[in-house]
Amino acid sequence: LYPPLMVLLGICGQIIVGQFVPIEPVLAVGWQLAGILLVGVGGLSLWLISRSFAKAETTILPDGAPSILLQSGLFAYSRNPIYVCMALILIGSGLLSGHIWSLGFVVLFVVGVDWMWISKEEQNLEAEFGQEYRDYKQRVRRWL
Repeated sequence: LYPPLMVLLGICGQIIVGQFVPIEPVLAVGWQLAGILLVGVGGLSLWLISRSFAKAETTILPDGAPSILLQSGLFAYSRNPIYVCMALILIGSGLLSGHIWSLGFVVLFVVGVDWMWISKEEQNLEAEFGQEYRDYKQRVRRWL
């Protein structure tokens, strides 16, 4: 279950909550507008990150074999900026739904991606880049 599919499933869950939970939306319109901004920021950032992978000629796939350890741009602030951006998109879409309960899908995504992907990725990166990756882990936080 690749992370983009996890995000898509989360958004589908949020839509279902927004349509079928028999309560009025509990978030004010201002929060819904903030959701648009977060989806936009997350989407634009993902696009920029994907360009940096292409420019470095390395794989963006979480189970791929990387040829370079990206440490600049958003990777200077988070070891997992792609997942941070995906979480931003889910937060934004949850706010857009107007239901506070839809934000639960953000928690499910973060826990799920951490459990399913991040640990494996970190093992692969450490095996591939050794001390360079361990030094990077010391300087840069996993999420934010």
